[in-house]
Amino acid sequence: MEKIKEYKGIIILILVVLGGAFYWYEWRPTQIRKDCFNTSQDFSDKQEFYKNCVMGNGLEK
Repeated sequence: MEKIKEYKGIIILILVVLGGAFYWYEWRPTQIRKDCFNTSQDFSDKQEFYKNCVMGNGLEK
């Protein structure tokens, strides 16, 4: 139990970094793609709008 108290700051830092990495590389891109797909349904050229939307949000080049 003493070891956990000793390394509490490091453990919290690691959890924050892992949570931030999960958000940035998994959650955020999925939400952007979902948003772009749903919005593209309102346009006649769905594929082109989707591609531009995803590129505009920085996911693809």
